[in-house]
Amino acid sequence: MANLLKNPSGLKLKFDCGRNPETGKTVVKSKTYSNLDPNASADDVYEVGASIASLQEYDLLEVAKIDNSTITA
Repeated sequence: MANLLKNPSGLKLKFDCGRNPETGKTVVKSKTYSNLDPNASADDVYEVGASIASLQEYDLLEVAKIDNSTITA
């Protein structure tokens, strides 16, 4: 039987950095933070992401929780 071990998760924030003057496409940049509690709720993760984003120069587009697990036999 396989066992699932939850490793620390990550938090990825995507920001709208304006438009590319040549293509007109939105420029998106991201920042990733590690060692997020894998058991953190979606509300808690969003609240932390929004708090960090409020300190940034650009507008927040997306908050993502990146889960990481190890499966062993």
